[in-house]
Amino acid sequence: MEPIVVGLVGITHPHASARVRALRQIDGVEVVAAADDDPRLKYFTDKYDMEPREIDEILQDERINAIMVHSKSKDMVAHARRALEAGKSVVVEKPGGGTVEDLLALAEAEAEAAPGQIVQVGYNVRLAQSIARAKELIESGAIGEVVTVSARGAALVGEHLTQHLNQPADMGGALWIIGCHMLDSLVHMFGAPESVNARVHKSSRLSDDRSREDSASVLLNYPDMSITFSFDGHDHLEWFESSRICVYGTGGMIEVGILPQRLRVYVDEDRAEWQAGWTEWTQSHFTPPFARTELNKFSELPELENISNFHPEMRGWVDSIRTGAPVVSPVADALAVARIVDACYRSEKDRGASIEVAPA
Repeated sequence: MEPIVVGLVGITHPHASARVRALRQIDGVEVVAAADDDPRLKYFTDKYDMEPREIDEILQDERINAIMVHSKSKDMVAHARRALEAGKSVVVEKPGGGTVEDLLALAEAEAEAAPGQIVQVGYNVRLAQSIARAKELIESGAIGEVVTVSARGAALVGEHLTQHLNQPADMGGALWIIGCHMLDSLVHMFGAPESVNARVHKSSRLSDDRSREDSASVLLNYPDMSITFSFDGHDHLEWFESSRICVYGTGGMIEVGILPQRLRVYVDEDRAEWQAGWTEWTQSHFTPPFARTELNKFSELPELENISNFHPEMRGWVDSIRTGAPVVSPVADALAVARIVDACYRSEKDRGASIEVAPA
């Protein structure tokens, strides 16, 4: 079993500590060092028992063979490219950059990487058991042919005002940085749409000059199917608790919950192991709070309480490095998400006009 020795470039993204904790539960994996010019680096490395270093030190360390990038969006691709040039595999925090151009550059860097180097983007909601099982059911034909899909995503109330969602170099705010999770899950389940119609809104009652958009209504257009996606930044429930994907087919329907993970399946007649009527599965009945403490709930360094989706994400990354297994969250899908969000912003400028999404 090949040892995986991991270093972090950037530590302020909320997902950094979650991935460290998930990785350390995998045999043969070490997380040894982190670099960031943020003054909280020492706090982070002390708490998670690793060395604070400079970026060059981490990249030049021959023992380190994998890098996690948790920097500001605008710097993600530059860090990933340097790590690849140093011979490391990388996981780049979602959305993988600040713009479509960044994702195109990341795809180029991946194409230029040496054989065996893995590039994964940090989308992990797609790896929820509920989504994975729903995808299997759809592909098996359990609910017949999919006709329509209705999805919802949200950010915690107040988060749309934070610096994290309003970085100047990013192409958008809450829809781009948070809404991308659910859009990625839809791309994972159904592929990319041909075009998008969208209205992206900022409420003068609920937002101020610190923020960009706080809600969006999106229509994803496929050749023989449509998906509606609603998003807002004013959710009083816990993280992803109100997020849903509802899939309607010619022979039944599936309702997918994200956190807590749950699945409700309806089929109109006995089919395979499914009896006619409703079947329900729930992983848990209470959603742990998004952040471990209220004090740092909206800081750039919250330590997530519920990390269930990070376990399959990190196992997938390690398996890809060790065995060449398919990447569980590929750059191509992250690029598709970036193009969808960009199309949403362009559609809003044209009052909801249909905007084509560039093919892969």
